[in-house]
Amino acid sequence: MRWPRGFAGAGVACGIKGDGRLDLGLIVAEEGVSWAGAFTANGAAASCVRHCRALLGRATRAVVVNSGNANACTGQAGSRAVTVVTEEVAREIGCLPQEVLVASTGPIGVPLPTKLLVGALPRAMGSLSGEVGPFAASILTTDTGTKTAKADLGGASITGVAKGAGMLAPNMATMLAFIVTDARIPTRPLQTIFTDAVTRTFNRVVVDGCESTNDSAFLLSSCRGERVDSDRWTRGLHDVCSDLAQQMAHDGEGATKSFRVGVAGAKDEASAVALGRAVASSALWRAAVNGADPDWGRIVAALGSVDRFLDLTALTISIGDVQLLRKGQPTGLQNDAERIMQARDFDVTCEVGAGSASARVLSADMSCDYVRINAHGST
Repeated sequence: MRWPRGFAGAGVACGIKGDGRLDLGLIVAEEGVSWAGAFTANGAAASCVRHCRALLGRATRAVVVNSGNANACTGQAGSRAVTVVTEEVAREIGCLPQEVLVASTGPIGVPLPTKLLVGALPRAMGSLSGEVGPFAASILTTDTGTKTAKADLGGASITGVAKGAGMLAPNMATMLAFIVTDARIPTRPLQTIFTDAVTRTFNRVVVDGCESTNDSAFLLSSCRGERVDSDRWTRGLHDVCSDLAQQMAHDGEGATKSFRVGVAGAKDEASAVALGRAVASSALWRAAVNGADPDWGRIVAALGSVDRFLDLTALTISIGDVQLLRKGQPTGLQNDAERIMQARDFDVTCEVGAGSASARVLSADMSCDYVRINAHGST
């Protein structure tokens, strides 16, 4: 996979991870480009998030990313680290520090070793190319593999790269994503369109319900390609973001299965999303998914924790095409549902009978490996 016209990327090992794995990524635009961003709502947001938020609305030339260290909750040292890194990247590229965006991912509370990053920047600059692979590998933490997606728009394209496997919860989906396009589109509505795409894709992923301090998503546009119909471009952007969101759900830490929670018949979309998230983040239901146990009572309990006036007589719950609860009455079809839950991927549908709104939320099971991975997250 290659970057769209006007962009190049690189991924090198700077030594943060200490085992030779790639941990420093760089995306460079040939000239200043428009961009949009979406960031965590967490009150303990990392220095890189605060830096990028302040630059919304300005043109950018580069994004520098490190994995293996979140540079979060590190006090003034964290802000100084962002300043040092942006100044060095700007010097290498020949732009202003305010034209450099920053993202970090890894353990919280550990000072960022800026000397390692700065020392590796010349190698990163020297290895810039049109290939997406090295950058995609450089941003990984507990991911089991790279996550990329592409939309061909005919004379232009959209390329997306993401990482995310744990601490997946809305606001955003606790992840990093970098979406790059060369489509010639109006720049004024870029933020609005991207915000909507993030809301309906990345913000609909829940793996463990734990929000991060660093999650960020970027959309960069060079306008070097052909002019693209706005509706076609918007659909392409949504498809790329949706593809990356599904890859994150499939790669949830320790996950053996992924599932989609579809809520239908809600009074409005916000209610549908809230109900879907309640089921998707339920530790009890996710554990049941791991064991292929169609314990639909855990789904009902999750729904009721959000909707205190849940009408059981209107509620229908299905696993795949098997109804386990029909208008409040158990069907006794657990054996049929269990067979469906043996699959690597399946659907849960909750029809609540309160209106006409619907939503879909992605999630993954909770396995023993999830506990093992997170029992030693900082060591």
